[in-house]
Amino acid sequence: MLIASLILLQVVIFGGLIFILRRILTQNVVLATKHLDEMNQDYSKKEQDIQQKFEELKDKAQEVLAKAQDDGQKVRENIIKEAEKEKDKILNQARVKGEEMIKQADKSRQLLISEIEDRIAKESVAKACDLIQDVLPEEFKQIVHASWIDDLIKNGFSQLERLVIAGDIKDITIKSAFVLNEEQRNSLSKKLKEVLGHDVTLKETVEPKMVAGVVITIGSLVLDGSFKNKIQEQAKKLQL
Repeated sequence: MLIASLILLQVVIFGGLIFILRRILTQNVVLATKHLDEMNQDYSKKEQDIQQKFEELKDKAQEVLAKAQDDGQKVRENIIKEAEKEKDKILNQARVKGEEMIKQADKSRQLLISEIEDRIAKESVAKACDLIQDVLPEEFKQIVHASWIDDLIKNGFSQLERLVIAGDIKDITIKSAFVLNEEQRNSLSKKLKEVLGHDVTLKETVEPKMVAGVVITIGSLVLDGSFKNKIQEQAKKLQL
């Protein structure tokens, strides 16, 4: 009987424990389920917020991208415009430079042609003087020589009267195709004294290649009455 009572008591206690544990478990499950529901709701809300922010960020990114594309297009257009301007500038500079080079080349060409023509003219005159020196009779050259000296004395010194010549010049150099005779020498001395206003000393040299005429040097001034100079002057007139 006692054993049965003890067994019954144990059964009752065990049943009570099971009830209590079941109740506790049920409450915990309910609380856990409620907490999970709350967590699920919170997660859903956060997920919605995140999705909303994602959409906002996506829209913002689209705006930034569109603006960047627009800015990039503007920059590209500006670069193209600047490149076109720079290209036009470079082309204009190249064209101006090219025109300058052409002008310079043409100027150099004209200068070279002029130098060649002058050289040809001088060489032609020198060659002509050499040929005439060899061909003309000596008597004829002396007649021309005397005639040109007379003309120089009469008309060749008029230009000196308009020039300022240093008064300390006393030695006059005369280069002549033939030796001056006494009359020619005296006439030249007298004419030079009239022009310069004081006595002068003539220093004579003979240059047969001149063919005829004289070259008178007064300081830095040169009076060229030579046959060669007359040919050069006539050649210049023909060129004009």
